[in-house]
Amino acid sequence: MPAIDIGLVPRARAPEAQQAQSPVPLSFDCQRARWAAHDLGGLDIRCTGCNALHWASESSASRKPRGGEASFESCCKHALVQTERMQPLPEPLNGLMSGGDSQSRLFRERLRGWNSIVAFTSILFNRDSRMDEIGGHFQLFQIHGSLYHRQGPLLPAGRPEDSPFSQVYLYDPAEAATARAEGAKDLDPNLIRSLTMMLQRTNP
Repeated sequence: MPAIDIGLVPRARAPEAQQAQSPVPLSFDCQRARWAAHDLGGLDIRCTGCNALHWASESSASRKPRGGEASFESCCKHALVQTERMQPLPEPLNGLMSGGDSQSRLFRERLRGWNSIVAFTSILFNRDSRMDEIGGHFQLFQIHGSLYHRQGPLLPAGRPEDSPFSQVYLYDPAEAATARAEGAKDLDPNLIRSLTMMLQRTNP
């Protein structure tokens, strides 16, 4: 994998010609030969409070648990927060997430699309594309400024298929399924109806 070492280059010391020719800001110092992978180890340290899995470096150094067992702040605040056990997923979602048939595999491969059709909001941001200008395959998601969630007015106007995000939950489930299918032509409409009815039955 191509390597990138991100370092700060003082602008005062950089020649003016170099600043003018640089395709990216000078705060991005590309030294691929010096880049090395960072290994956090295994995600296999189990919290004694809630059984969540962690990396060893996530443990709180300032708090030593009794008996030397690992407890963590980020999951259950060292067992101070008691969470309910996760219940089995309702059908057909459980079969889709664990099944080995072609429909289940395709569902998991396109999980982002399925998640989007039942989302209450949409993310809105200004993307930072400087890493794309550097090139290579270094994966990094950056944004400029604020991160927004776009919802739209609560009361929908017009046809059900024109209702995005949380608006579609105000419709009858059959109409909601039609609206979702209209907005996702590449997804199975029958499965959209089944999942819509599942949400209607099981979502408190």
